[in-house]
Amino acid sequence: MRVIAEDPWSWFLLEEDGKLYLDVLVEHSAVSFSVTSELSPEQATRYAHEGIRYLCDLSTAMRHKALMREWSAPPLPPDWDARSITAIHEWQKRRNG
Repeated sequence: MRVIAEDPWSWFLLEEDGKLYLDVLVEHSAVSFSVTSELSPEQATRYAHEGIRYLCDLSTAMRHKALMREWSAPPLPPDWDARSITAIHEWQKRRNG
């Protein structure tokens, strides 16, 4: 697993085995959490054509649904949390030198 893009303090785009996952930070008052979704083939195509702008729009929609308690997504692969956190930490180390 690896991070391939980010919008700091907003989202990370992760890739694993050819699949793309968008991990979105949701903050409300003193509470923060993340929601993650595998990009569908249609979403991956839109990302390929529209780039980061599409991911920003998608993350906004995901954040809104999470805050409205309307968020649902298929289960993530086993050990997702540990592996994604490791990938994000490695990405941040490389970015920060």
